[in-house]
Amino acid sequence: MKHFKLQLMTKLVMVFVMLSFVFTSCSDDEEPQLPTPTISIEGGNSIEVRRGQTINVTLNLNTDGNNRELVVYRDGGVLEVVPLQATATTFTYSNQSIPNTATEGEEFEFEFAVFNTQGTGSERVGLTVVTLAYNTITVGGETLFEVDIPSDGIFEEDVRFVSGRNYYVGATMSFSAGTTLTVQEGVNVYIASPNGTLTDIVINDGASAEIIGTAQNPVVFTSANTLTDTEDSGDWGVFNIRGSGGTSDSGTYQFIRFEYGNARNFRLQNVGSGTTIDHIQVFRAAGEGIMPTDGTVNMSYLVTTDCEGGGFRIGDAYAGNMQFGIAMISRTWGDNSEIDIRETSSPVLANFTVIGPGSDASNTSGIRLRANSSGKVYNSIIADFPRRGLRLNDNVNITDLEGETVFAYSFIFNVPTDPYRDDTSNGNPFRGFVDGDGVFQNPFFNNVTGLEGGQPILTSIAGIGTNSFIPTSAQTSQFNPSSISGFSSAAFVGAVQNSSNDWTSGWVKNPDGSIR
Repeated sequence: MKHFKLQLMTKLVMVFVMLSFVFTSCSDDEEPQLPTPTISIEGGNSIEVRRGQTINVTLNLNTDGNNRELVVYRDGGVLEVVPLQATATTFTYSNQSIPNTATEGEEFEFEFAVFNTQGTGSERVGLTVVTLAYNTITVGGETLFEVDIPSDGIFEEDVRFVSGRNYYVGATMSFSAGTTLTVQEGVNVYIASPNGTLTDIVINDGASAEIIGTAQNPVVFTSANTLTDTEDSGDWGVFNIRGSGGTSDSGTYQFIRFEYGNARNFRLQNVGSGTTIDHIQVFRAAGEGIMPTDGTVNMSYLVTTDCEGGGFRIGDAYAGNMQFGIAMISRTWGDNSEIDIRETSSPVLANFTVIGPGSDASNTSGIRLRANSSGKVYNSIIADFPRRGLRLNDNVNITDLEGETVFAYSFIFNVPTDPYRDDTSNGNPFRGFVDGDGVFQNPFFNNVTGLEGGQPILTSIAGIGTNSFIPTSAQTSQFNPSSISGFSSAAFVGAVQNSSNDWTSGWVKNPDGSIR
């Protein structure tokens, strides 16, 4: 009996095992393991959306017809879960919009993953949404983003101009304290002055700008008329920075070209030494090109080209350092000085090259020191003017190399009339003199080797002349400006050492409009 029961139990266990196997096999047949889902974004992984508008993005889904849900991620976490129709192969997501407060070019990052009915998710796919702050306008066949300007022209919030886009400014932009204008490399800003009112861009005291181009991709502020080939000097107003002096910081300005603006086109008022300014060109201004007054901001790598009122006007109580500068005109625009140091300003300039329109051109001149100013100029060149390479006026006081006014270790040549002109009572010491023993003295170490008939005998530098500021070979100097606090090492004469060190290449415009 016991044997019979054992056989029966064995048979029952075998039947149970066989049934379990059958049921398991059937279960596996009914729910096979689905392949891992995939998802992609139609049209690429970056889109541009106007601020305040809905984000619309089409997603391609592949779950073999077994969609369950779309998971949307933001800032590393889950933003929302969206149910999906099981067999859908595409889905347009439109649940989010760009905030009205978003700035031009501001980016919003999203990620998406699709899950199937077994809970298996795809790899996440990323989407970058880039804000469009402005509508477009077409000028001369060029599509530009037209900047929205408040009725009073005053901006109370930050403004950004981003790489890959060009902008149209049709009225004055004035930035209030606490705001920042940001312009990325390669941006062209086309400025129009409708109804005869010149358009300015003003960085007020307490505001700042971060305008940073590169030699390959400078930032350009130019006339909108360049798009219709009708540009001219004076087409727009000024770019004006207003600071609070001392060590105040009004921002960073690098590799910028200003074209076809009005007089005093790059205007600096009481700008502090915390501000960074280098690699600036003013091209074809209707008056002076660069004009600092008051303040102590230091500047370097500066170019003015064919500015009709002179390249640099340095006035009031400006007391900053300026190194590596070029002031060049290809024709006479008026009886101006390319660098005019005036009022009570006390700038220190080193490594400047000032080039005139030729010795036979109508009257125009090189550097003028006047009024009660006390400028110092070292390692510089003045060449190719019809008269008055260096001109001294009014109450300028000259003593020696340690005095308040200095022009030293420099060259003036190809100026047939009054290369060294002194209308003061100082006795024209910069050109040297013959002492009581009949020996010529050159206390300021300029390029004067003697006097003949009362006129200085001058040496020249090959390669320097009208429209040319690069010497055939470097002209070394006994003086290195690095001995003065704040200056770079440059024991050579002129703005550019030689052709191998041409810092103007790629971003500076020649007088004929070509890029160097």
